[in-house]
Amino acid sequence: MSELQKTHKTFSNPISWWILNILTTCFIATAICVFTARSAKTSGSVRVLRLGHGLSADHPVHQAMLHMSERLRELSAGTMDLQIYPGGQIGSEDECFKQAQNAQIEFAKCSAAVLDGSVPEFQVVGAPFLFRDSEHFWAVMNGEIGKSLLRKIDGLMGICYFDAGARSLYTTKKPVRSAEDMKGLKIRTQKSSIAMQSMEALGASPTPISWGELYTALSQGTVDAAENNIPSFVTGRHFEVCKYFTFTEHQRVPDVLVMSRKIWDELTAEQKSWIEQAAADANVFQRQAWRESEALNEQIAREAGVEFIKVDRAPFIELSKPIYDAFPAELQDLAKRIREVK
Repeated sequence: MSELQKTHKTFSNPISWWILNILTTCFIATAICVFTARSAKTSGSVRVLRLGHGLSADHPVHQAMLHMSERLRELSAGTMDLQIYPGGQIGSEDECFKQAQNAQIEFAKCSAAVLDGSVPEFQVVGAPFLFRDSEHFWAVMNGEIGKSLLRKIDGLMGICYFDAGARSLYTTKKPVRSAEDMKGLKIRTQKSSIAMQSMEALGASPTPISWGELYTALSQGTVDAAENNIPSFVTGRHFEVCKYFTFTEHQRVPDVLVMSRKIWDELTAEQKSWIEQAAADANVFQRQAWRESEALNEQIAREAGVEFIKVDRAPFIELSKPIYDAFPAELQDLAKRIREVK
């Protein structure tokens, strides 16, 4: 029997033809996949970047992130897509931060206050009464000092800062009209060593409580006071139980947009430049949105019966000096350089 006849006999079997059809189909499918992948690579496939945070969708920081996403799409001609997950959709702020550190997502947002344990220089940024005003603050954070801090975060690349305003004091029962009124106050602070030291220096008793539990703690008298910016005071509904808001403006602690350093290092120089430009544009956008949010939320609180109190900040500043004296020499030098920024 010839080889041709053997072959004909073999594939006259229906099962053999079925196997041959499967192998042929798989070969064609594989070829199509390889061709498609190569075509996508050569034509410029879309790089999807994910950003998770715990803020609400109407927060000025989230709105700035949406602006950043639009700008990144424009700058990259559609080859980079920033997808944003607000409100803890893919994890709390702490969880998103860790996910970015582990390169499970590309971006996360955190408060600079939580970075002071790993980057000591952020202790200085969070120290009380360091900045003269908003203009001084942004001259520092968008200048060389602020940019150098962004490069020191373990496992992460700091991309930009977002405005979180000035932190001031609000109380449930007794208004604070002078530094003397701080003595003995049980006040909620962030889980930050410098935040706790700041309140202790003013004579208060700091109590770290998570943000989600704070409304209950204020209404039940677990703490007498808290400190935060005006938009958070209103969106957290704390104005319902705290009828006194004192403009101590003792801290200006920014939010920080961070990116997985591992993923950052995988990007081309051009992709990095697109991200940096989009973030810079978002920073400008957000600062204006923040000013508008502050004005709107102060009006809401006033109409709800909150008394806003101006104080002489000089006695507060004097009481805070020991915090700076306790810093090591290099951090004292940093504080000095920050104060000298025009």
